[in-house]
Amino acid sequence: MLQIITIVLLFLVACTAWVLWTEAKSKQALDRDALEQAWRNGMNDPNYTERRHYEERKRVVDQAHSKIGASPL
Repeated sequence: MLQIITIVLLFLVACTAWVLWTEAKSKQALDRDALEQAWRNGMNDPNYTERRHYEERKRVVDQAHSKIGASPL
């Protein structure tokens, strides 16, 4: 009887581990697909260069404001 309980417990643990592992792998695949789609959208955007420069300047200004303790406008 104890052997059957042990086998059932091991089976449940193995199933749980498999489900958690496959879930993590599918989340990584979804994240990778989303990143690839974002790159395709960015590269197809005719205003990408201007928008990138604007975002970089905004980040630099925000970092400068946070260093001196002032709040950005």
